[in-house]
Amino acid sequence: MTGDTDNKFLNVGLLIIATLLVAKLISALITPRSQKRLPPVMKGWPLIGGLIRFLKGPIVMLREEYPKLGSVFTVNLVNRKITFLIGPEVSAHFFKASEVDLSQQEVYQFNVPTFGPGVVFDVEYSIRQEQFRFFTEALRVNKLKGYVDQMVVEAEVSKFIDLSAVSVFYYLLTTLSVPVCPSFIDNPFL
Repeated sequence: MTGDTDNKFLNVGLLIIATLLVAKLISALITPRSQKRLPPVMKGWPLIGGLIRFLKGPIVMLREEYPKLGSVFTVNLVNRKITFLIGPEVSAHFFKASEVDLSQQEVYQFNVPTFGPGVVFDVEYSIRQEQFRFFTEALRVNKLKGYVDQMVVEAEVSKFIDLSAVSVFYYLLTTLSVPVCPSFIDNPFL
């Protein structure tokens, strides 16, 4: 009796595998092929793809695959395909692509707690573009270089004093050019 039961399980298992293979074959034949050239895909195990290597260390995986696959490649992670764009010459495609082609909101959803709700990646595309215009100028290379001195001062001073008070004080001194009275300097919160 157990031989018949084992045989039934084997037959059911083989039937399921055969059904999945036929379904995959039919979907490959029916699905229209894109005229676009797709990036190379990292080799991995069926179903789980590159998940194990990704979990061991994504940076190591990227450093190993970049020389083999180039600056644009895809990694299959279970039910998701993640395409990496490495380097400034290809990253621009991500930031300049239309929302229909590449959804930044979907990719950066994990950043919502960083900026808060209703800001940047938690809003519609048109509002996000408007918000980007506000800080694009501040993030230009020449502007970023100008922030270094202020960051160094804040880092050095923060070793001794609460940084929030120093930032306000430094802002008042450098940006607004407000005369500082002695009572402000003697403030116990500084």
